[in-house]
Amino acid sequence: MMQHPVDGKEWKEFDENYPDFDSEPQNVRLGLSTDGFNPFGNMSLSYSMWPVVVVVYNLPPWLCTKDPYKLLTLLIPGPSSHGKDIDVFLRPLIDELKELWSEGMVVHDGATNT
Repeated sequence: MMQHPVDGKEWKEFDENYPDFDSEPQNVRLGLSTDGFNPFGNMSLSYSMWPVVVVVYNLPPWLCTKDPYKLLTLLIPGPSSHGKDIDVFLRPLIDELKELWSEGMVVHDGATNT
């Protein structure tokens, strides 16, 4: 039974493919998710909202999915489900995440004071 993505096969494959990333504790592991809902609670209206949320998996499993630790990166409004067109909305976010992956980011580590 999977309790957290760290229990999954893909997580282990990622660690095998990128051992340098896995060995550095300051590297941040992110999860991206979205799910649409009707903001008016009226199913006869065909309006939807699609929040795109990023979760920091470096936090403990019991904490990373709590609302204060979720990052709302995008809110896609629309008359209905965006289906295959969602990539148009996600493109800027994905481009920034790819840039972070390739170039990284220098930050201060308060735990080690470096």
